[in-house]
Amino acid sequence: MKIFTNAHFLLTLTSLFWAFNTIAGRAAVDEVSPLLVVSVRWFFVSILLTFLCRKELFETWKVLKYRLKWLVIMGLFGFTSFNSFYYIAAHDTIAINLGLVQGTMPAFIIIISRIWLKEKINIPQLIGVIITFVAVLLVVSSGNLYALMKLQLNKGDIVMIFACTLYAVYAVGLRKKPKIGALVLLTFFSYVAFIGSLPGLFYETFTSNLVLPGIKGVIILSIIIIFPSFLAQIFFMKGVEKIGPARSGLYTNLVPVFASILAVLLLGELFKLYHLISLILIFLGIYMFEKKRDQVN
Repeated sequence: MKIFTNAHFLLTLTSLFWAFNTIAGRAAVDEVSPLLVVSVRWFFVSILLTFLCRKELFETWKVLKYRLKWLVIMGLFGFTSFNSFYYIAAHDTIAINLGLVQGTMPAFIIIISRIWLKEKINIPQLIGVIITFVAVLLVVSSGNLYALMKLQLNKGDIVMIFACTLYAVYAVGLRKKPKIGALVLLTFFSYVAFIGSLPGLFYETFTSNLVLPGIKGVIILSIIIIFPSFLAQIFFMKGVEKIGPARSGLYTNLVPVFASILAVLLLGELFKLYHLISLILIFLGIYMFEKKRDQVN
């Protein structure tokens, strides 16, 4: 079908599938333990990607073996650690909050870029960062400024903020990637992610925190593997090929919107006024980032 070659349609699906991750992560609570989710996710994704990229793996390894440290750091930060803390956070916060905090990722990326690459932060970007973090404070305090002053914050939201900082390191580190195909690079990241997840899986096992999935857990794992982990990655790369990374990246701003809608419809969560205010602030902050980018471009 022609619609499946349209970049805007594919990128919209990508954001929708990434929003599935917030719903599946929350639904996985008491159905399958979080670190088992990470291991199973990257085990099956690595198998699927290996089959797709089997002809390119050897040649790509000739390049990556000289960037092994970078490959390991990127895989552990962007995939193993981010996903682990993401699913752990889902045990202590709602899916709406997961999506909203994830929507602040551009602010974390700007801060990490400043620390790591010494990139300058201009006034519009600084304003965008401040606005975005006001949105985060609204979420983690549940709109209660008194709770914020007393540091009575939601543990799950704090863990999710930490997860976002890890992914921001990964996102900034991608600027140093070698000139190889994105999908085959993702394949090698999935190898690192799976191997890196094993210590966490062993910890869950030997501390009696392992929760093996039943039928519902298997369905949740299947959704995580197929949609946010596999199809979303492929669709995003197809979108980047057609309209470029800058325009494609804008579609990730739809993730908190889709996550909020799905959380209300599928999980029966309440979308409160402070969620709406936070969502508006996040979009305002992102607008400040993109406005400056347009001026530079």
